[in-house]
Amino acid sequence: MKSQIKPLRIWLVIDSKNIGGIESHILQLAKGLTLLQHDVDIIFLRRYHKQHPLIHLLNHAHINYQFLSGSVRSLLQFTLKNPPNVIHSHGYKAAIYCRLIRLCLLFSSLNIRFINTFHAGEIPTGKVKLYDAIDRWSAYLNHANLVVSDDIKQRIPFKTEIINNFINTEQLTVSHGQQIAFVGRLSAEKAPDRFVDLARCLPQFNFHIYGNGPLEPALRQQAPSNLLFHGQQQSMDNIWQHIGLLVICSRYEGLPMVALEAMGRGIPVIATPVGNIHQLIQSNINGWITEPHQLVAAIIHWSQLSQLHRSQIQKRAQHMIKQHYSSRVVIPRLLDIYNH
Repeated sequence: MKSQIKPLRIWLVIDSKNIGGIESHILQLAKGLTLLQHDVDIIFLRRYHKQHPLIHLLNHAHINYQFLSGSVRSLLQFTLKNPPNVIHSHGYKAAIYCRLIRLCLLFSSLNIRFINTFHAGEIPTGKVKLYDAIDRWSAYLNHANLVVSDDIKQRIPFKTEIINNFINTEQLTVSHGQQIAFVGRLSAEKAPDRFVDLARCLPQFNFHIYGNGPLEPALRQQAPSNLLFHGQQQSMDNIWQHIGLLVICSRYEGLPMVALEAMGRGIPVIATPVGNIHQLIQSNINGWITEPHQLVAAIIHWSQLSQLHRSQIQKRAQHMIKQHYSSRVVIPRLLDIYNH
């Protein structure tokens, strides 16, 4: 890919402790923008522990990053010292900080374009509910607001534009694995408890969980012997090849990155009807969308497919990603927004 646009200095700003959907999105975005010769930095608002799990992947991809002290002041000082063309925030805390920076710079001569992407599909509770409200109602301070699903769009009281999540499809190889897997954070919105129930209902199959989170201790206590916990992975790149079916049993979603990663490698997905999954998966064509109580039947159906039928679903899954959810398709749209 060759950029026809003048190279930009772009910051992708995040407040992050671990790798999840937002971090995966940012990594793919940084890779795609770098490939187009743009100058990209990942700005972490603060360092929560000695080695953030994303750092290994950023170093491997030769992507620059910077840790700040955690205050709005540190972000403002860093902005004044190294002003970029675009500041693109991800996650509610980064979004709020960046809007405060924009207010501080309103009467400056700096010409910085502020963009934000809303990723979270779940309805927050507790203290996060307040931050979420501030995030949504201060969105007018951005030059542009992006969302990854229709459900998220409906929750933002100002103009937004839907931008698909995406992955780089250039060097992906087809998986020939057989594992039935859950990949993601072990938290209520992702419904890993449903996956544990599947393992209990289907003792003839082995089930695999990749990820960690607050529900892990309780899930381990309930887990049957045919369910293996692999923990948080620094990278899934060498693991996808072992997976034959990805199960997304979430209660809330936007457009999950793990679905794109799986389908891009020809791994079919069985998913509950959440977020914009319906735009990604065509049931019985390139995967399956099913209600939670029908997940067991869907897995049995997958297990009984002929090799020819599985191969057809693999090819259709890959085709969907390449045509609509690849860096080559989505990033030019983002660059139009950056340059607007």
